[in-house]
Amino acid sequence: MNMQKAIRTLVPGIIFAAMAGCAHMASPPPAQFDVVTLPGTGDSQDVLRDLARGYTAQYPDRPVVVPDSIGSDGGVRVVGTGESPIGRVARQPNAEETAQYGDFRYVEFARVPVAFVVSPNAGVHNLSEQHICDIFSGRITNWQEVGGSDLPIDVQARPLGSNLLTIRKNIACFAELESTPKAHFNLHNADLVASMQTFAGAIGFMPLSEAELHGYHLVTLDGVAPSLPQYKLGIGLGFVYQKPLSPSIQAFLDYLKSAPARDILRKAGHVPVEQDILRTAGHVPVVR
Repeated sequence: MNMQKAIRTLVPGIIFAAMAGCAHMASPPPAQFDVVTLPGTGDSQDVLRDLARGYTAQYPDRPVVVPDSIGSDGGVRVVGTGESPIGRVARQPNAEETAQYGDFRYVEFARVPVAFVVSPNAGVHNLSEQHICDIFSGRITNWQEVGGSDLPIDVQARPLGSNLLTIRKNIACFAELESTPKAHFNLHNADLVASMQTFAGAIGFMPLSEAELHGYHLVTLDGVAPSLPQYKLGIGLGFVYQKPLSPSIQAFLDYLKSAPARDILRKAGHVPVEQDILRTAGHVPVVR
């Protein structure tokens, strides 16, 4: 009887230990986060680096890399060719890109104003839309003609990217405008940043965040400052991808909707997107 009693006491303990062991073996291992690399446009480069620092401060085991700019064109290309699962862009893929690579998914996380900046030597604080068109076309060549200093104007031109597309879309006289042949061409935002420090009578356009970062002299457009809600020039910042995103990438995109990330965006002069903007970019482009 004592032996039977001992067995009855021992068996439940053995069963419980076995079940606990199986439960432990069945538990999934801790998630492993791969390095997230976000190639693409310079328009979101600086703010995404700030966001990446905030993200890794909160999650030290989740590295995020934001390489130097290859433009929105490059962000679309590396996704289309399979070099990268995701690309950072400041526009949606156009018809030519979708014809070449197929459809893309586009998700927007913030918007940023496009600001006109001038050299402090220019002596101007406000320009009208017509002034902008006349300056970039070469019809106005001296700052004195728009109430500024007696100084030749050095127009800084950019390729047909997100900033210029926004200006063309929202300033009627700029829609078909060709920059003066005397303009200095700047391929990337970084090139324009350097040019604004080089040419005494410079004028250019760039994201407001970039202008504020480098302390450039902003001009109002018909009296409206780039930081005001009614300012008409703004671009969307987002990502493109084609295949389902990895858990590592999705986790970072989810972070961009968090309160800490929104605070970082606002401090950088950006407007956080209040809800997911997710679209399929097909053969009819939607340029923002």
